[in-house]
Amino acid sequence: MKSMLANSRHLPKHQGFILYNALSFQAVWWSSVLWLNLSLLLTIPLLLFHFILLSSSGKRQYRQVDLRLMLKVAALGIGIDTVLSVLGLFEFAAFPWWLGCLWLHFGLSLNHSLAFMRPLPLILQALLGGIFGTLSYVAGAQFNAVTLPYGNVISAVVLFFVWLVLLPFLIQLANPYGFNRSTKARSFTVFGR
Repeated sequence: MKSMLANSRHLPKHQGFILYNALSFQAVWWSSVLWLNLSLLLTIPLLLFHFILLSSSGKRQYRQVDLRLMLKVAALGIGIDTVLSVLGLFEFAAFPWWLGCLWLHFGLSLNHSLAFMRPLPLILQALLGGIFGTLSYVAGAQFNAVTLPYGNVISAVVLFFVWLVLLPFLIQLANPYGFNRSTKARSFTVFGR
């Protein structure tokens, strides 16, 4: 671990930011699933810190880009989760404020730590979404963050098809902010796009 931290000091700034973004999202996911609404004590400051880092890196113009994308992704994700909840696919013990914050952080990941997916073929984006989007919810259910009344199998099938479409759509939603499928996967905050 010490050698990893020592080597991280030698990372170019853009790689350091991408690493921060990836680790931040993992911290948000785990804390959200384990601590539910109490996780907001960690996840909201991490959200703010993202924008502070953008400002201090000399890329202030991208704060607005990240903010817009984050809000669009969160609105869509929360909307889809609400529909799935109304349809009975999910049940929560208390209103899941943590889930909204998780969507905000996911939106911030699209142009940073998840930017590597942008040039992938559409079918691969879809499969990655179907598999890992589904696993995220099923794992959350295993930690009692959410209840899946229809059971793991039926819920997983529904979630697979939702995420099969959703992830490629979200990747394309990020495209108007300076990317297209032919560009190299990279964080826009560093390379001036």
